[in-house]
Amino acid sequence: MMNDAHQQPLQASGATAPEGMPSRGGTSRRSVLHAGLTIGAAGLLAPALAPTRAFASEGAQPAAAPFLTPPEPTPELIYQTSFEDSSDSSWLTQATSFDTAQQYSGLASLKYTRTDATSYVFTGPHIAGATSRYDEISASVWVKTAGITDGGASFCVEWYTADDCYLSGNYTNSTSSTEWTQLTLAPFAVPIDAAYMKVIFFLGRDHAGTAWYDDLAVFRSAPRLLRAKLATPSYRGLLIPGESEDIDLRVQLFAPDDTPHDYRVRVELLDANGGQVNVRTLAGQQDLRYTYSSSNLAYGDYTLRVSALASAGSVVGRQETLSLKKLRSSEVPASYIDSHGRLRRNGELFFPLTAYNYSPTTQNLDDLAYASFNSLISYGAPTQAQMDLTQAKGLSVAYIHQNTDVSTVQQFKNHPALLAWYINDEGDLSTRPAELRARYESVLNNDPDHPAYSVDYRVWPGGDEEYVTDAYGTDGYPIFGLPTDRPQRVSRLVGATVEEMPNRMIWPVIQISNQGNYGPGRGVRPPTQVEVRSMCWQAIAKGATGLSFYSYFDLVTDSSGVSPQTLLDQTKAVVSEIRSLVPIILATGRLPNIKTTASDDLLTWTTREADGRRFIFAANTAKESQQLSFGNIHARSVVALAENRTIAAPNNAFQDTLPPLGVGLYELQA
Repeated sequence: MMNDAHQQPLQASGATAPEGMPSRGGTSRRSVLHAGLTIGAAGLLAPALAPTRAFASEGAQPAAAPFLTPPEPTPELIYQTSFEDSSDSSWLTQATSFDTAQQYSGLASLKYTRTDATSYVFTGPHIAGATSRYDEISASVWVKTAGITDGGASFCVEWYTADDCYLSGNYTNSTSSTEWTQLTLAPFAVPIDAAYMKVIFFLGRDHAGTAWYDDLAVFRSAPRLLRAKLATPSYRGLLIPGESEDIDLRVQLFAPDDTPHDYRVRVELLDANGGQVNVRTLAGQQDLRYTYSSSNLAYGDYTLRVSALASAGSVVGRQETLSLKKLRSSEVPASYIDSHGRLRRNGELFFPLTAYNYSPTTQNLDDLAYASFNSLISYGAPTQAQMDLTQAKGLSVAYIHQNTDVSTVQQFKNHPALLAWYINDEGDLSTRPAELRARYESVLNNDPDHPAYSVDYRVWPGGDEEYVTDAYGTDGYPIFGLPTDRPQRVSRLVGATVEEMPNRMIWPVIQISNQGNYGPGRGVRPPTQVEVRSMCWQAIAKGATGLSFYSYFDLVTDSSGVSPQTLLDQTKAVVSEIRSLVPIILATGRLPNIKTTASDDLLTWTTREADGRRFIFAANTAKESQQLSFGNIHARSVVALAENRTIAAPNNAFQDTLPPLGVGLYELQA
């Protein structure tokens, strides 16, 4: 999934920098950027998908109450330039200059020239006023080119955290037109934790030539009024025996002009015939919560209908409708995601340790088993014989299914090697919701026993992903072998995902291979064992309930010359350590009173309690050594598991030093 523009942010500092997003194998080696849409195009979810969510069963849908449709808000212009101000140095790099000989309007344009196709120069400033969560940002610019073949000029917007970790981006297609052509970015939601946004101009990788940019405009639109997401039940709206009995609905109200007190939110729990089981009106504020115990509900289908009410009591805007189903014991799926976001497979907890692979062969399956993986994603859709071989080797398959071919689902849904359906490899939820929904439904309606799994380089907005997947993971690949590497990107992305998708199965992708395999300038080496280990434990500490690893096939063909056996051995060391601790990782007990003096920006940590044993797992996300101290541990000593050493804990506290990107796995001793 090495995609040309997405994994490495487009460095807008003006310095030559690698880009490089692994387009995992042969599935989606797409061109540089997604096709652009007009500014007026539909936002995150097309209205056709929004009114009803069908998780367990469509059931009988109650008639919606009359409602008012508020006028579409006028996008607010937050930035524009026609490049008339030659003193504006924010756009100037070694590749750019102001040009009074070419203009779409006014007296000048920004000229971008690249003579060396192997360099990759980006230009663009920070844009203020574009970091409020779920605001939708759109943009347009006029472009013309000269001397560009087999490529073109593009632009994008990207968001970053306060510590400069890339979070998300929206990208146009490219143009090589010699006439002025408008490129546009459809509305795209600002991601959680965004601290700043950049607008970036660039030419496609490995292409030289000249482009002129003019009349850039960036717009901000308020988010939709109402958002709703289920925290529990967290799998297809199924109320499963033995899991949480609470219906836990999280609602967000984004009132115009920041006036939530002018609105209320009504939540109705309806039976299959549309009869009201429970109705509650919540006071107007941005973050709301509705809970209801299902213990006394009869088995069968239900619906949650969520409405925003104006002061006069009229329903305003579109309603959110979510389907529920209370199951009998005989209806429990063979595999499902429980109320803690953990995969239960044939009655047992399962932590996927999954390698991206090509078509299964005896050799690569033996290598994967040697490296302690328990499952794989095969870019070559496995045949019946390959599924049988995988099963014989003790591995499972997240089967690639990125279409709506129901016959594939029917053919393999009962195969014992099937783990999940891998239905999305960076498909864009913001521009292709109907396509992703149809893909999901082909699984949802035909295989109740295996979850659907999606991966993207962005964190999808909470609630929207419930239309299109069961399990979700980001694929932030931060290692290029450069001083600018930011390994903490993994913890930032996984943390944001967990916040957006409470109690969902979070199954992120960990980089184990060299991004330089996909062309010069993308990376100079694969991650070290220390880096891989840090990324894994960052993800686990933030709440990952499975890990995928990209990719086996790149380990055996590393462009920097590291031997396949060396890379396989270092991967084995990390994966086998995690596998040995899976029962502890998946335990739900926590130690709520533990305190630390370490900075949250530098140390990612979590606790576990299981079978009377107590643990702290910590990952240093910094490139420097870090001293840490944990207090209130109620222990006399601490064992550092991976190092076979004991640390004294006077006064119920202990100190330790983690090396750069080091990991501390501690068991507390009473």
